[in-house]
Amino acid sequence: MRIWFQLLSSEQKMSTFINTVQQLVNRAVEPSTKIEVHGTPHGVLGDQYRLFFQYDQKEVIDNGMMVRKEGGYDAFAIANSLDPALVDLRELLDIPVLSFMETNSFTACTMGERFGVITPNRKMVPRYREIILGYGLRERLAAIEPILFDDVRAQEDAFTDAEVAASVEKQMIAAVRRLAEQGAEVVFAAGPPSALMAQRGIFEVDGVPLLDSYTVLAKAAEMRVRLHQLSGVCVSRHCLYQSPSSDLIRKVAAAYDIDALRDG
Repeated sequence: MRIWFQLLSSEQKMSTFINTVQQLVNRAVEPSTKIEVHGTPHGVLGDQYRLFFQYDQKEVIDNGMMVRKEGGYDAFAIANSLDPALVDLRELLDIPVLSFMETNSFTACTMGERFGVITPNRKMVPRYREIILGYGLRERLAAIEPILFDDVRAQEDAFTDAEVAASVEKQMIAAVRRLAEQGAEVVFAAGPPSALMAQRGIFEVDGVPLLDSYTVLAKAAEMRVRLHQLSGVCVSRHCLYQSPSSDLIRKVAAAYDIDALRDG
């Protein structure tokens, strides 16, 4: 089993974080499963802003289309909390496509009645709320709490600087407690802070589970591949994830010069 695991972090400037995620998922999956954690050439600079996010999202789509053309993978896991290009890739890929926010939100619902989410900064709070409400989980979401990372790339320092790591851990524990006060029974966080807490073995605060978010996604992808192998079905083609016809794909490929789609 081979799974493409797509972060949006810069492969050059956030390599320590990417390597940490690789270590976390490696320890969790079966020996026969190979998970390949990828960043992107540019990496996010401020994906809390919608316009910048569109450019980030394109890199995910390009990688998804490469996987579609070349094959060799059994699942595509979008390991970014904004769930970029989720619907887009489910329309075009005939392997399971999973995403961070969707998978962790529904996993949290199996562990408690209401859940909370920790976001890197305040600007992301409305976007996270929008995504979760879009999944129909209004009554299950207790609250969303930010920590202090307006510059998302600065989160790399948590893996190289002991003082930054200690500060992130302190902020995370405080955020879990604030969420618990608002009714959250389970909490998960996005991005490097989640990986840092898992790396440090912190999976609970005052009885409130703190999900190991990247491991949750990796194990969910592994399960979905097995189900696909057993049933031959990985996604509904009725309505939302209906695929375009091969003829339309070829026309779009010609019109927009998309090499990965030329064969329909």
